[in-house]
Amino acid sequence: MLKHKKLIIACLLILLPLLDSLFIPTAFGLQWHNAKSMYLLSAYMMPIKLILVTIGGFLLASHGHPHHDEPRVWYAKLFDISFFILAGIQFIVLAIISALYLVVGTQADDYRQQGNISVYTSDVGAFGKATHYFSYQCTDKNGFYTLTPIATLDWLGSFTFSEKANTLIIKHDDHSGKGEQIKPIDISGFGCKY
Repeated sequence: MLKHKKLIIACLLILLPLLDSLFIPTAFGLQWHNAKSMYLLSAYMMPIKLILVTIGGFLLASHGHPHHDEPRVWYAKLFDISFFILAGIQFIVLAIISALYLVVGTQADDYRQQGNISVYTSDVGAFGKATHYFSYQCTDKNGFYTLTPIATLDWLGSFTFSEKANTLIIKHDDHSGKGEQIKPIDISGFGCKY
C-alpha cells in the first residue's frame, strides 16, 4: 500500500508542473493584480517546479522493486519508464529555463501598466520584430483582473502612453528621423462593469 501511495505522489509531482507549463496559462491561470505580477510569479515558480519534478523522479526511481518471486507485468514497467523519461525531459527544460532566468534575468520590463491600460511587448531584442499588445484591464474588488485587447502595434521605439477622454494616446519615437509621433486610439467601447 505504501508503494502505491509513493507512486501516486511521484506521478502527481511530475504531472502537475507539466500541466501548468503546457496547458494552463501563466501561474495556474490566476489573473491577480496585473500581468507583470503573474509573469514574475510564473518565473519564480520555475525553480519550485524543478524541485517538485526532481523529488517526483527520485520517488519514482525508489518506489521499490518487487521481490524476485513477484514478476512485474510489462505495462507496469512501461508506465515507470514513461514517467521517468517525462521527469527527465522536464528536469532538463526547467533547469535550462531556471538558469536563464538566473543569468539573463526575467522579461518583467516588457510589461507596463498605467491606469487601466496594460501593455506587453514581445520579442524585445530577438530576431523577430517586436510587437506591442495594448489591453484594457479591469480589476474586481478581490484583485483579480481581466484583459480585453485594444490594439496590436508594430515596434514603436521608445514610447509613453496615457488615457484621456476615452482615447489612448501613445507618444513614440522609433528613431527613424521623424521625431516624436502621436498615435491616438479610440477606447470609448472599453470599460469596467465592477
